[in-house]
Amino acid sequence: MAGNQRLTPHAGRIYAALRDESLSIFRRLAFSSGALATVIGFGVFGYWSLGNGTWSLFECLYMVLITITTVGYNETLPVSLTPNGRLFTLVLLVTGFGVVLYFFTTLATFILDGELGHTLWRRRMRKALDRLSDHYIICGAGETGRSVAEELLAEGRQVVVLERDAEHLDYLARRVGSDRFIGLMGDATEDELLIEAGLHRAKGIIATLHSDRDNLFVVVTARQLAGKSVRIVSRAIDDRARAKLERAGANAIVSPNHIGGRRMAHELLRPNVVGFIDLIVRDSDRTLSVEECLLPVHTPVHGRTLAKSGIRQVSQVLVLSVLLADGKRYEFNPAPDFVLESGMTLIVLGEPESIARLYAHVSGTTAPDVRFNG
Repeated sequence: MAGNQRLTPHAGRIYAALRDESLSIFRRLAFSSGALATVIGFGVFGYWSLGNGTWSLFECLYMVLITITTVGYNETLPVSLTPNGRLFTLVLLVTGFGVVLYFFTTLATFILDGELGHTLWRRRMRKALDRLSDHYIICGAGETGRSVAEELLAEGRQVVVLERDAEHLDYLARRVGSDRFIGLMGDATEDELLIEAGLHRAKGIIATLHSDRDNLFVVVTARQLAGKSVRIVSRAIDDRARAKLERAGANAIVSPNHIGGRRMAHELLRPNVVGFIDLIVRDSDRTLSVEECLLPVHTPVHGRTLAKSGIRQVSQVLVLSVLLADGKRYEFNPAPDFVLESGMTLIVLGEPESIARLYAHVSGTTAPDVRFNG
């Protein structure tokens, strides 16, 4: 199906922060330019007719321009000797001057109000969008979508947000900055918009729309277009939608209401535990974090026990758990004699520098380079 998809040019409109959609400056500028061209054409044709074709088109154009701009320079054409010549000039002067004034006022607004900057910004964003890879697509910029975007941006990820409501994107732009994400105005359930957002080059897509039906459409479309190459996470408002989303191809389903309720209960029963988790997960300075690190093929720690892998000595990270190579089972608090294998994923706690050293160690490289599985 992906190979048969044809991308409609500009299926989504690149979002520019805080623009006036109700009265587009582009339309006003195009209208004023058209009106100015009409007046000039009318004036040239009128003078040419008054002169019975004896005046050249250039002379007629010159006369029109010095008339409507009120420059003057006397009468370059003998209109005073031509029947109705001065009457036509008066009509052209009154109408033409108003059109010229409207055109230059609109042009000044176009420049001073920053619309020219927005135009260039949108063009840069369009080119940047075409070059994106391993980015994350967020469908919906409501409360949940904004939280997802803020977290991904805090992690230094590249983000594309799909949203049909400009107000939601405006709010997100005010919170994180309009230059930190690429916004596309349009319906996230449409194939063309997902393709334009670079779905085939994306690393993950998050469906946070307001209805389970729309999220289901996103999941089905994304899975059919991208196959298994992209990880899909979907929001579920009703728990009964979980099974449908799983069958549609979602890798993970998150119910904010369910998680919120459990969080509130834990705040009552285990406030210190919740505080510790928040310290790790929501540390704004990123001094300590929980990360996942995939053991690549041909990792030098393959076949070694955790105690003899050198992980602790090199990186000082704490291995909390290990996701086995089958991707389904976890080994919590692995013992020192636990044998590591390629394809396993380490869930570790540590500082960013230590985690970078961990990856350099397990990948056999010398330069620390964090490349986590998420």
